[in-house]
Amino acid sequence: MVDLKAIADQYDIDLEQLQVEKGEVSLEVLQAYIVEHFYPRIQKEEKVLGFRKVIAERLSESYRNAVHVTINMDIDPTNLLVLKEKTQGNPSLTVIMLKLVAFALKDCPNLNATLEDNVIKVYDSVNICVAVDAPYGLVTPVIRDVDKKSVADLVTEYEDVVSRARAGQLKEKDFVGGTFTITNLGMLGVDSFTPVINPPQVAILGINRIKDVVVLENNEPRLAKSMTLSLSVDHRVVDGAPGARFLQKVKEYFENASALE
Repeated sequence: MVDLKAIADQYDIDLEQLQVEKGEVSLEVLQAYIVEHFYPRIQKEEKVLGFRKVIAERLSESYRNAVHVTINMDIDPTNLLVLKEKTQGNPSLTVIMLKLVAFALKDCPNLNATLEDNVIKVYDSVNICVAVDAPYGLVTPVIRDVDKKSVADLVTEYEDVVSRARAGQLKEKDFVGGTFTITNLGMLGVDSFTPVINPPQVAILGINRIKDVVVLENNEPRLAKSMTLSLSVDHRVVDGAPGARFLQKVKEYFENASALE
């Protein structure tokens, strides 16, 4: 017999309140409620057919153990640091970047997608998973509707999910419905890496450390800041050019100090 309370507890659902809203609560009613409130809304859905299916099948065969391609792009994070200082509450850079990446995903929705059973789903919801180095291993809990939430709300949610991840208190609801993933190794001094895609998602963005570099300006050397973004995409769905265009959008938002105003 299915334990409805056990399922509801994983999503912090009050069964008595749900009964008031829906009447008799069956497994079907509970599942429908979970899908409505915890899974992303689909913008479009299409079968992988024709040349794209052929490409997908061939790439799966050729890259059975590594179907992803990684693109790196250097940015100037100076204005990103300014934006952090200007934002009320002085939130972490990760939270600031979450919000800005959400803007870029709205501009490039084909990266805000999943691929399962030859079906590509592109989502209207921007539900970003954040990689957390927990004591028991790497986990990727999700923060939903990042594009619609204020930075203050994102700070609260991010701190909550990281705290619960490190305490081993995550629930099933924290792992469903993700549409994209960010992993930040910058705080560990990493300059560049190859992020591993979080299936069934089709892309993941790696954040690297901010470092000092020497650049030439009017033939004169000067000290500047630099950071590398590492984007891995599933080449069955996302080709190199769309991936690069997405990175360009992220670069634009990161280098624009007024992006959150």
